[in-house]
Amino acid sequence: MTKQDLEKIVNYIINQALQAIRENTDEKDFQVDYMGIFSKDDTEFMEMERLVGTLGKPGDKTATQSGSTFLLKEPFDTPAGSLKVLKVRKPDLTRPQRGAPDFKIKNYSSFKEKYLLSGKNPNFSLMIRKDYEMLELKGVDVLVYFPSKSFDERQ
Repeated sequence: MTKQDLEKIVNYIINQALQAIRENTDEKDFQVDYMGIFSKDDTEFMEMERLVGTLGKPGDKTATQSGSTFLLKEPFDTPAGSLKVLKVRKPDLTRPQRGAPDFKIKNYSSFKEKYLLSGKNPNFSLMIRKDYEMLELKGVDVLVYFPSKSFDERQ
């Protein structure tokens, strides 16, 4: 796998996420904060992890056994801004999607009220974590997340 191959995957995930956002909200100008790529098999996982390891350094203090997170030395330029944090996830039958980007929200409480609590959009669900929560939106081949805290705030 080359850096160009990885950039194509990243941009595919971002574009799928932005499409889901456009179809389910009237919001504009989302900034990507973090992205997980779901590898399709062990070979792809090893190739991708090796490549991303050359492009950044390990960077998640709350890491799990599901994969490796890297802080990129040079952020990837995407249609949703600069991507600085990339997680390569191990193959997982419960994750058939290609990836899951997190987007920064200017006012999480009002976003949550508008899209989840109002009951007007059944495509959003609430995910509770230990120190934060996030909204999940299922798109075509992606899971899109809107966390109450940014990646940096969760570290």
